[in-house]
Amino acid sequence: LIDILSELFKKVQKNEIQEVIYLLQGRIAPFFEATEIGMADKTVALALARTYGSTKEKVLDFYHKLGDMGLVAGQLNKKQGISNKQQVSVQEVYDTLLQIANTKGEGTVEKRLVLFSELLKKVDSLSAKHLVRIPLGNTRLGIGDPTVLDGLALAVLGDKSKRKLLEKAYNETSDLGLIAKTLV
Repeated sequence: LIDILSELFKKVQKNEIQEVIYLLQGRIAPFFEATEIGMADKTVALALARTYGSTKEKVLDFYHKLGDMGLVAGQLNKKQGISNKQQVSVQEVYDTLLQIANTKGEGTVEKRLVLFSELLKKVDSLSAKHLVRIPLGNTRLGIGDPTVLDGLALAVLGDKSKRKLLEKAYNETSDLGLIAKTLV
């Protein structure tokens, strides 16, 4: 995992590293900020139904069989069979999720559904699988904060044993995104 993360961090645009770190954590902000995307299983199921021409009930049944909404999204995307998916930037994904989180007031659920559905229409099945897991707060990547710090140390400082240098900053800020942005 550390090597994979290190390779990812080397390829990420410098101006997107902070967003990549947050998305890896299944977030759009550091944990100490109360910024939540605000979409639960049933809302995500409705978004999937709208995106892939199904019903919320069928999506939820599929979810109960598979046990993972990300797998449901990936399967529904594959079943749809559209191969002309667009390239979606990290920034576009992040900005859309942030816009969803900041949507307030009358019609909030509908606005969130439209935004999320439009984003899902642009991605392939693997991306849909992982994208759906973010608002649910369950990325299932098996990557904790120490692993991210190891990956950053290896990618930027050339040696994962230099993680100790990053741990001090992490202990003071509790913000992996900020640490990565500052480091790169």
